[in-house]
Order: sequence, then structure tokens, then C-alpha cells
Amino acid sequence: MLEGTPYRAVRVLGRGGMGEVVEAEHRALRKRVVVKLVRRALAHDPRFADRLQVEARALAAVSSLHVVSVLDLGQTPSGRPYFVMERLEGRTLGEELQRRGPLPVAEAIELVRQVLAGLAAAHRVGLVHRDVKLDNVFLCAPGAAAPGGARVAKVLDFGVAKVLDGALAGAAPGAPPAVDGPAYPTDAGLLVGTPRTASPEQARCQPVDGRADVYAVGLLMYTLVVGHGPFAHVEDALALLRAHVVEPPAPPSRYAGQRIPGALDRAVLRALAKRPEERFQSAEAFGEELGRIGAALAEEDGSGRAARRPEAEAGWGPQSRAWFEARPEGTSGARAGAGVAGVAVEAGAAPVDARLFAGLTLASTVVFSAIAALVLRGMGVW
Repeated sequence: MLEGTPYRAVRVLGRGGMGEVVEAEHRALRKRVVVKLVRRALAHDPRFADRLQVEARALAAVSSLHVVSVLDLGQTPSGRPYFVMERLEGRTLGEELQRRGPLPVAEAIELVRQVLAGLAAAHRVGLVHRDVKLDNVFLCAPGAAAPGGARVAKVLDFGVAKVLDGALAGAAPGAPPAVDGPAYPTDAGLLVGTPRTASPEQARCQPVDGRADVYAVGLLMYTLVVGHGPFAHVEDALALLRAHVVEPPAPPSRYAGQRIPGALDRAVLRALAKRPEERFQSAEAFGEELGRIGAALAEEDGSGRAARRPEAEAGWGPQSRAWFEARPEGTSGARAGAGVAGVAVEAGAAPVDARLFAGLTLASTVVFSAIAALVLRGMGVW
């Protein structure tokens, strides 16, 4: 397979419609890498060689810890184009979700922010991924990609990436594009990407920019905290594309088996807006909002136990809450109502231990109920 190259094939990792991915070893350096080749039957079709070269050069142009690195580009003696990537240890986010189920909100936010950081780096050089999904995000084993044991998410497979011109990519006027576009661009009117994770504009086969990736990451965030996407009930491909275009998604909190902060609901629904101009306008903006939500969660987790209301610890209901929320108002001698319980508190009175008061009230209620039951039984009523 790789005869005549500096690499020796070790095992096949996967096969797709266009190419093969194999684990290999550099013959001289004895270093393990991953090699992507055009399939043998397509090796002499210039369209597929062109697409693979564009993907390799695109990845090489992106400088980010959160995008897989390209190490080499070449062609086998038999004419099969290939490029070489770093070998990663770990598993895809799809495998992680299948193994563990929905991830805790804070963990999901951190991983998605890393994905957005990688995509932001790609967008800066004019690349739109167009196929962001669970299986195209790799979760490296702890310590395998970063010091300190941190888990690092890396975006994979830019095989259908869209190369934007400098103006669309936000480059300075007159600046050359960071990556040359394909010599054989995709035909107009064809869907590029995966129907399950396609943006509304992809579903309509319209031009896309980085906001299409923002939509896909919104779906990714939804899936990580819920366990499935907002359109999991739709199976037919055409019906699924229609759902992306016209069906309003329910907030993640409706289906999640864990508490979803309201701010996260709003952020995900904004990312999933049907119109690109109503979404976050960049991967950076989405990442910053998730950062704020994550920071608020961390603060809540750090201080929540101390700040938690007594009824939250005791499991008491709304009426008990009214006892604890009673506060004196006005000057000395003024009276203040205390919600549905109808209790009045003297503003100048000595403070009362709220727990003791509620406990005595509960105990007296139990005693009077028991006495009433005995009386009614003695009268033959019960």
C-alpha cells in the first residue's frame, strides 16, 4: 500500500468513498503516524487527487492545538496521492457519547469550546469545515496531546471543507488567500456534508460561511448534554433536511436528564437559528458565550452549597419557602405580609430562628392531626 514511500503500513483504520486511512510508521524514524490515501480505483481521477491535496494544505495552514496536524504530503509510486497526519490516542466524541451517555454540562461546555477554538482558527484562514459532527471530533486521551493530563478535543476531516476567498474570510484587502481553492469545485445544487448535521443553508444547497459550522456545533452541544439531537425523531433524509430548514428545535432542557441552565438553552437555540444572521456571527462569539456560562456554573458549584436555601436542603415546598422569605419592611412598628402563609412580622421584633419556627409548626401540625384522627375514630366517623 505504501511501498516506495518513507512509510510502512501497519493497519487499516477506515475506508470511505474517496479514500483509506491507515496507521503507519516512518521507516527511518520509527514514529507512528496516520496516512490518508485516495482509493486505488480513484487514484488517477484528478478530481480526487485535487480534493485530497486541498484538504492537506488546508490543515497545514491552520495553526491550532484543536485541529489535527499535517506532517507530509506525497504520492506513492503507483500514483496514489496521500498525506500524513499526527497519530492521536483516544476516541471520537461519538464513541465517548456511546460509552458514557450524555456528558455533564460543564464538561460538554469545555469540550465544545475547544472545538470552536479549532474552527475559529480554520475560519481565519478561509476554511469552512461543512461536516462538523461527533465522529469528526477526536477526544485525545488524558495527557496525550497536552501537558498536565488535560483532555484535548481536535477537529478532524476537512475533506469537504469550503475554501472562501479573502473577502469572505475576513482577510485584509488584496491579501492572497491562505489556501488555494480546489481546481474542481463542487457542482452547484449538490448537498455537501451530512444530512443529520447540515445547516439550513446547506440543506438548501446555498452558499455557506463560518456560521454553517456554528449551527453544526449547536447541534453538537445539544447532543452532548441530551444524548441526541433536536431532530432525532426524524429518520428520512429528505424530512431531516426539511426539519433543519423549517422545524423549530425544542430547547435541550426539555429532553435532558440533567439540569440545563437557562443561559445554555438560549445559547444553543441561538446557534441553531434558521437564518445565519440570527446566530452567533463567529465561532469565537459562540465560544465566549459558552465561557461565560461555564464560569457561572463553576461559581455556582463553588458557592452553591453555602448559598443554598434551607428548603432546598430539606426538600420543602413552596409554602415552606414563604416562611423563610418573610422579611420585615419599613420602620419600627410597621407590619409586613409574608406571602401565601399570611404571617405578619414586627419589624422591630427580635429575630426568630426560621428553622426552629418551621420545625415547631410542622410538629404541631402532626400532633393536631393525630388528635383529630383519634377523636373522629372515637365518634365512629373514621
